Amino acid sequence: MNNLTVNNSLFAKPAIGRSEYGRVKVALAPGKGFMDWLRLTQNKALAKRVASVDHVELSKHDKKEDCWVHLFGIVYDVTQYLDFHPGGIPELLRAAGRDATPLFNQYHAWVNYESMLKACIVGPFNGDLSKLKPCLPPTTSDDKKVPASTSLFASSSENFYGSRIVPIDHGVYLEHDDWTDLTEQNVIVSIEETNVKKAITSTGEEIAENACKFRVFVHHFWKPAMEFEFDPSTLISVSTNFKVSISPSRVSINFPETTQNFGDLHFKVQRRPGVSYHKFQISNIFRINYNTLVYRLEIPSNIFYRIPVGHHVSMKIRKGQATLYRPYTPIMSNSNDKNQMDLMIKIYEDGICTPSIEKNLKIGDFVEISDPIGDKKFEEWIKNSEELVLLAAGSGITPMIDILTMRLDFGKNNGNKTSLLIFNKTENDVATDEKTIENGWKLAELARDQNMMKNIIGQRISTEILKEYIDKKDVSRKAFICGPDGFIITAKESLEELGLSSDDVHIFQR
Repeated sequence: MNNLTVNNSLFAKPAIGRSEYGRVKVALAPGKGFMDWLRLTQNKALAKRVASVDHVELSKHDKKEDCWVHLFGIVYDVTQYLDFHPGGIPELLRAAGRDATPLFNQYHAWVNYESMLKACIVGPFNGDLSKLKPCLPPTTSDDKKVPASTSLFASSSENFYGSRIVPIDHGVYLEHDDWTDLTEQNVIVSIEETNVKKAITSTGEEIAENACKFRVFVHHFWKPAMEFEFDPSTLISVSTNFKVSISPSRVSINFPETTQNFGDLHFKVQRRPGVSYHKFQISNIFRINYNTLVYRLEIPSNIFYRIPVGHHVSMKIRKGQATLYRPYTPIMSNSNDKNQMDLMIKIYEDGICTPSIEKNLKIGDFVEISDPIGDKKFEEWIKNSEELVLLAAGSGITPMIDILTMRLDFGKNNGNKTSLLIFNKTENDVATDEKTIENGWKLAELARDQNMMKNIIGQRISTEILKEYIDKKDVSRKAFICGPDGFIITAKESLEELGLSSDDVHIFQR
């Protein structure tokens, strides 16, 4: 799930700013927001469908008034979507009449484009991608680049966007004046194997040696993410023990067993870096209903990985020769082990991706998971609202599990009210079977409290249903919504009828 805020004060976005992963955002015209796009496209087809599209036909549609793009084997007419694109019309026109897949993977890999653009499908692509023109260069400027590789003792902090990188005995610490509220949820530390070229023989053969690169990723709430990547070292390995210590403005990494002098290493610093992926191993797979599986992933010892509540990740999936990307909200609270996470995946028989996941991914296999995506801090809403309303449909329950767990950790008996309403079409869709508790499925355990959580079967969300669960008294009330597009629209409108403004609602976009 992706995060979408509906114009609220706690999560307010500037008129011109950055997306959650640092992409430039522009001020959209009134009536051109995400909710407006959902209403425009609900149960509609905005493009004329054809049997197939080749490269010759696609290349003809390369203008603002007639804009087609190719994404993962499908051609979309995005002419009407241009005004709704958060990155602006010129950025999307870079791919007009072209293959937009490389740009999508670079900037939007976690976005559920199939849902977003389902009304814009023209047809399958059957041409030659190599004969299309390449995408145009960026139309927006980004941060200046720091030197490609810099010694710790070489430059002032101006090169590092205001951060300071300081070598210490057996390690290094990073700090920044803008970091004021860091927790372990904001930091990723990884050690990954690589080959370093040392020389070339007289016959042209490369001589390389094994080494490890050390990377720190800091994604402070509300502020630009920063990446610190150190040059490969032969004195560090993936089995090297390290300790991460975090204070509000500093991240310290200590390697007690290494002789590496970190002052000797060169490094690179990026602000708003691209997406990086990590390999996690599947340790368990269990079913929670007829079409939904949970994949439990083990975070290896060479990676310190935490994810804030409500943030999501991108999962890289191989399908034949293609690489696909899907956004998921990990569930961290199912296990007491911080080095485990769960992905709940609904299998669609006619889906592009999920049938391949069910068929090919087995216990012991590895999957590639991105750094956490998001910049919002939900703790204040979860902790302080006198009434918290969680509305979910289908796989939209995934962000709600950790939210509800955090809410209970802050205090179940403090007088504040919490309601989780899960809407399902049939009994078979329910994901709270008590048999799943033995696998650590937290939702089934939480479902025992019928006053707090309710499965609503065979009914569409409505104002009348919500009236049964939302107090009439005037209290501090906040709501989270996650589900299909139609569910989101109706849920938002129903909450507004009950007095919740846009300032009180956060939507997780599927």
